[in-house]
Amino acid sequence: MRRMLERTVLLIALACLLLAAPAETSQETQPRVSVLSPGQDAQVTGPDVEVRMEVEGVTLSPRRSRMGAYVLLRLDDAPPVKTFTDNFTYKGVGAGSHTLRVELRRNDDTPFDPPVRTQVRFAVRILVP
Repeated sequence: MRRMLERTVLLIALACLLLAAPAETSQETQPRVSVLSPGQDAQVTGPDVEVRMEVEGVTLSPRRSRMGAYVLLRLDDAPPVKTFTDNFTYKGVGAGSHTLRVELRRNDDTPFDPPVRTQVRFAVRILVP
């Protein structure tokens, strides 16, 4: 009887490990995006602002594929900009504080579930000669 109980406990423990494994794998493949530049609360010299990002878990490409994606950038209240690269330069950004919102989206224009988003606040200063 004791041996049967030990075997049952072992089987339950093994089943728990097997059920937990897919959750860990899916977290590893969850796409991510982060803004490398400008940094949070950074002061940058304008009027042009270079945005550099790091994208993981997907391929930035206009071709439709299972792992294909693009980046949607929103600077303040301006219309969003769609890019298939991990960098973008805003031209003619005014002096002052700005918020950049970044979202990774599937090539079919749908968001990931859960959404993959981040944002940074930064300030632009314009040097006058």
